[in-house]
Amino acid sequence: MLTLDTPDFPNAFDDALKARAKSKLSYRGKLLLPGEDAAIVVTPDTLHTFLNGEPVSAEHPLAMKAAAFEAEIRRSAERDLIRHRQIVVIGRWHAGDRDPKDFEPYVTRKIGRNGTMRSYRYRYRIFPCDGLGSGEGYTMSFDNGADGASAHKALAAFTRRITAPEGLSERAIIALDLPRGVVWCPATGASFPILVSEWTASAAATQDDTSGKHTAPTA
Repeated sequence: MLTLDTPDFPNAFDDALKARAKSKLSYRGKLLLPGEDAAIVVTPDTLHTFLNGEPVSAEHPLAMKAAAFEAEIRRSAERDLIRHRQIVVIGRWHAGDRDPKDFEPYVTRKIGRNGTMRSYRYRYRIFPCDGLGSGEGYTMSFDNGADGASAHKALAAFTRRITAPEGLSERAIIALDLPRGVVWCPATGASFPILVSEWTASAAATQDDTSGKHTAPTA
């Protein structure tokens, strides 16, 4: 719930497909920045922050950023908090342009009072860059023959083509700290699941030429 993992995509896609009238389905993608999974959890009474699923202290820069924008967070989530017990904004804690680290939101998870959870593309207007559409503009459509496994395979392949274009090596992508993933959200068919697709660099691409040691790729 507190990370961008979407392991159940194929099964969730198939379940949504059974309940959907036959019509064209499309997904829209946004580039996923390298970094740590970060979550801001808001309830009517509390505000908490997490990195990679673990809570952070009030002195952590992510917690301080959330606290600085608490009024905007509560204003944006006000209507949702009437119908839900908890709202979770999930994104990436990544290297920023002006600050050493910054928060980029991707997904909003809404937890109902009965415990049910649904995920949506992030649409709030909380932070200064929200609504600018940076990293967006990718789409993929599926016909009636698509199932969860084929949709997952197609979106993962498209992610790879977008983030690892021909002529740009894995080593260069890692050295430049470029995106290696895309967050895919349904543009039509709101009941369909979100897919976070991110490829892992090969061992050769993460090897340090001078020492022979390997550097773990950024999550």
